[in-house]
Amino acid sequence: MNNEKQLITKSYYRSLIDEDLEVHPIEQLGELFFNEQKKDRPDASFIRYAQGEVYFLNKDYEAAIFKWENVHNEFKQWARKNIADAYLEMELFQNAEEIYLSIQTDSLVLQMEVLLQLFSLYLQQSDHNRADQIIKQAVALNPDYPNVAKLARSFFEQREDWSSALNLVVQESIRTMDTNWLEVLKNYIRSGYAKNFEPTYFFQALTICHELDIDLFEQLIVSLWKKYESEGQLFDWLLQINGYLKDIEISSDYHWQELSHIYKNTYDTLMGGSYSMEKLKVVIPDFLHIWIRIVEKEDEVFPSSAVFAWNEIIPELLENDLLSLAEQKLFQTEFDFHVLEKSKALHEAILKWTDEHQLRKNIRLKRLSNEVVDFNQMFIGIVGIHSSAKAAFINHFINDQAIERGNTNVSCIIQNGGEFIVTEYNNEKSNVLSYEDIYQERKGNKITKSSIINIRMPNSILQQNKFSIVNVPDLPFKPVFTNELMDTLCLTDTILFIIDDEAGLTETEYRWAEMIQQEFPKAKMYFIVMNTHKDEENYTDIYYQLNKAIEQGELTGRIIDYKQKGEVRQKLIQKLSNEWQKHENINLRISSYLYLNKRLLDDLFEQRTKIENQLDETIHWNNDLVSRMTGAIHQLKDMEKEKIEMIRKSFALMKDETRKEILKGIPKVLKQMSKQVSKDRDFRKIHVELNEEMNKQIQQYMDEVILPDFLSKVNDWFAIAKEELKNAKIFLEEIKEGFNSMLQEDRLQLHCDFKILEDWQRDIDRLTVQVNFHPVNIFNRATVSQILLKGTGKVLSRLTNNKESLVNRYKQFIESQDYQEIAENVASQFLNPFTLLEQGLDRDIRIFFKESFEELQVLVAEMEQDTAQKSEQLANLRENPEAFRDPLKIFDITRLQYKYILEVKEMSYIHVR
Repeated sequence: MNNEKQLITKSYYRSLIDEDLEVHPIEQLGELFFNEQKKDRPDASFIRYAQGEVYFLNKDYEAAIFKWENVHNEFKQWARKNIADAYLEMELFQNAEEIYLSIQTDSLVLQMEVLLQLFSLYLQQSDHNRADQIIKQAVALNPDYPNVAKLARSFFEQREDWSSALNLVVQESIRTMDTNWLEVLKNYIRSGYAKNFEPTYFFQALTICHELDIDLFEQLIVSLWKKYESEGQLFDWLLQINGYLKDIEISSDYHWQELSHIYKNTYDTLMGGSYSMEKLKVVIPDFLHIWIRIVEKEDEVFPSSAVFAWNEIIPELLENDLLSLAEQKLFQTEFDFHVLEKSKALHEAILKWTDEHQLRKNIRLKRLSNEVVDFNQMFIGIVGIHSSAKAAFINHFINDQAIERGNTNVSCIIQNGGEFIVTEYNNEKSNVLSYEDIYQERKGNKITKSSIINIRMPNSILQQNKFSIVNVPDLPFKPVFTNELMDTLCLTDTILFIIDDEAGLTETEYRWAEMIQQEFPKAKMYFIVMNTHKDEENYTDIYYQLNKAIEQGELTGRIIDYKQKGEVRQKLIQKLSNEWQKHENINLRISSYLYLNKRLLDDLFEQRTKIENQLDETIHWNNDLVSRMTGAIHQLKDMEKEKIEMIRKSFALMKDETRKEILKGIPKVLKQMSKQVSKDRDFRKIHVELNEEMNKQIQQYMDEVILPDFLSKVNDWFAIAKEELKNAKIFLEEIKEGFNSMLQEDRLQLHCDFKILEDWQRDIDRLTVQVNFHPVNIFNRATVSQILLKGTGKVLSRLTNNKESLVNRYKQFIESQDYQEIAENVASQFLNPFTLLEQGLDRDIRIFFKESFEELQVLVAEMEQDTAQKSEQLANLRENPEAFRDPLKIFDITRLQYKYILEVKEMSYIHVR
């Protein structure tokens, strides 16, 4: 090894020279070389090797290379390595690399030195990928080689190659069993450099750490725990780590302070509702198995109670030895746990979950829950089978007329208040009522049997003694507990069983007393015998039966002879006040509070089935409504088309009739103009004069005949159109009322745009103020007959004897002319302005219906969207029922955990706040 060290440091030459001589090593080696050459078989390779070292150290690299090239003994591979070193110093990297890579040797030291030199070469060339390969090869070849592991770690860290760095640290921790490497591993994990590694990757290192340093072992587990939790891989981590810790039989003697704390927090996370019961059933057994063994003494109640809670919900999930250990720890532990605060937090979590899933809050149970944690009030339950006896007792006891002599059928809480107010709390909502509403079913205000009535009234007895009277509905003759009865009774601190001395003690009352005491053993019971002095024999018999049952242990409680006198009332008030101790009732109240949380969960479970049915009904109802509305839309389209066709046709018909009248009337008017031709005419101008007169006649005919008739027709058309649109509106009103009735709200308005009628009327008024007529050429047209007639007129007008003949010719001409073209012209002039109105009828009628169409289509789209959403909800409920069920089961497990903690407290007299 010393020889290899000299070869590594290029100090082999020292073994050949005398360092005490004041002669330079070159000179001494030269002398040795000279002497060697004198031998018969000289072998100067060792000397040449040493000479190369001296030249290298003095930076004469070419001389060194020359010497080393002539080394042919066992140092040859070292010499070649040194030649590469020289090239490296001269920055002839390619030459150096080729030689390094060509070296073949069995020497592990030489192999390592070559790899380290290649590593240095690649770093100088900034070829980090090849440097990475070489350093990993070196570590794999000989991780014990001096500084190679540290060099590799430094290189990986500089490159931020945390995967390689972590792999190196883990392997070195396992190989060297050195806690320094484990400390580095811990720091890597805490710094976030341990990503993308499976939990099992670290277990071998953890096992080594468990053997070497248990404190560091805990720190490593906690660091890994936080890492996987922050990366969203908590569940997979828990599956692996709990199985691992179970396999290595983790010690319960060590003080696992930090790990115990993280187990507690993680349990809260697991129970937070993010994981399904199927997943929790896989992870919880091993989780509790480890937690209960490493938990701090003061926290043993948590895993122990959790074990029993899970076992109650899923029997046989947990091993018997775990149940035994949990029982042992649960009843030997000392703890200070705020059960009430935790129970309130659970209550709020249930209500929040209810809101998030848009479910109905049970207002009645919520009210009872709020009352049961009001420790400033003593709740006195009044039970019995005779409503009149109960009412008489309550009214006398509080010295007020709070209850009528009649069965309310609902529970009633009477409390002191600033003013008289009655409020009903049912499963759906709360309602403020009148006093009479309690006893009479009024329209729109039917009180359900599951409701609770809260009566607040100014009352000095209730106020001074902080009493709340809970009047339970008359107990039925068949003794069976209902949920509503249980809910109300769990509120009471003390129960007063009212017995009517006139009726005597019945078997039903006796059985009810037994059942109530069995179900509510912690609530004090008083048997109030209403002593009216009307039947002393009955009274004596009641007293005897009750006293005997109490003596024999069949019933527990005290018998009160209650006479309706002030001093008797005062004595009972004093007795109840003295015996009711707030601190003695806290646990009873908390137990009732947890019971009411259970009832809230039961109500939510029931709602799931109701929700599924409601969704199914809503989907069918939506589909039916959409089908009906789609049919209505089709009807409306048909009606729109029908109205357009009818109004347009009637308008066109009116125009056609008027056109026909014009075409028929104008020729007649013009032909009658022949009567205006006489001998007195100036035949030179007669064609001009007749043209003007004929146009005047046309104008007069249009104004006096056609226009009035047309106006009458167009008004008739307008009236018909208006009536048709009104009928359409009536049809839409029927549709609106029908659909709004189905929707149970004024959702549809289905307005129509009657403004189009105003537009039509305005257009009609504007177009019929006067006839639109421009004079036409009748005698001034360039026809052959007119040209001849005008020429003849000009010639013959000078010859008086020929005027008679000319008059006849003009008359014949006027009467024989075809005025159809003129009539067409006049008709077009008159009717063309109405064309725009006619062309706009289609558009206007569509505008009339437009808003109704859009409203119906929008509602259909909304209903279809709502149906799609509800169909998806229903599919999710049916395909993934655990999404609804599992959070409620997890809530119930938490409730059971608090229930067990409370029961342990009561048995061990440990203070719970």
